[in-house]
Amino acid sequence: MQHQLVLYFRRLAIRILTHSLFSTLVMLTILTNCVFMTLKNVPEMNEYVFTVVYTLEALIKCIARGFILQKYTFLRDPWNWLDFIVLFSLHIALKTVAVVPGLKTIVNALIQSFISLRDVSVLSSFILSIFTLIGLQLYMGVLRQKCVPTYESFLNNSNISSIESNMTYAIYLKEIDNEINWYKENDIFLLCENASGSTKCPSDYICWKDRGMNPDFGYTSFDNYGWAMPACFRLMTQDY
Repeated sequence: MQHQLVLYFRRLAIRILTHSLFSTLVMLTILTNCVFMTLKNVPEMNEYVFTVVYTLEALIKCIARGFILQKYTFLRDPWNWLDFIVLFSLHIALKTVAVVPGLKTIVNALIQSFISLRDVSVLSSFILSIFTLIGLQLYMGVLRQKCVPTYESFLNNSNISSIESNMTYAIYLKEIDNEINWYKENDIFLLCENASGSTKCPSDYICWKDRGMNPDFGYTSFDNYGWAMPACFRLMTQDY
């Protein structure tokens, strides 16, 4: 009796899966979901409704084809991996890749192109690594250097000259940590360097290292290899 019940549900799932309206309904559901995703105020119930629909779709496929053990089962088809991932990650728009045949062709072409470009990618990565190491040697910590007031100008512009010298210097070190006291040009903190031929600070200012964060909210950095690599890649692609 139990075996007959399982066969009944599997036959029913196969009939639904092979029906011409099944793929059409799935595609219409995806398109409807994409339309709702563009709206500003989306009812919370919609997310649950679409999740239930996609779960039912996956269950029908699993019942009709099996899950993974036998040949031609649900997870033996690589395109169903995407459905399985999307079902849990809820990136619904990606489901169109597994449904529309034209998108499958495009994705396959992209994968093949990446495989063909592997030698070029290795060479580009090697060259990029060389420039990254050069950038580390030249600019490590440099992008965090700022022009701060000299100790003498700080004393002249403050009313704490009567305090003991060691306490005064401690106050000075605390004050130069405040970005209000850093020198700006056109509302941008001036990057300086004490080496010859580099940008110099104006009079009454001195170039001090390790002040604040790196440019571009800290994303442009040569302080370590992990940050220097994407910075060099941006320079190589002129994305700055």
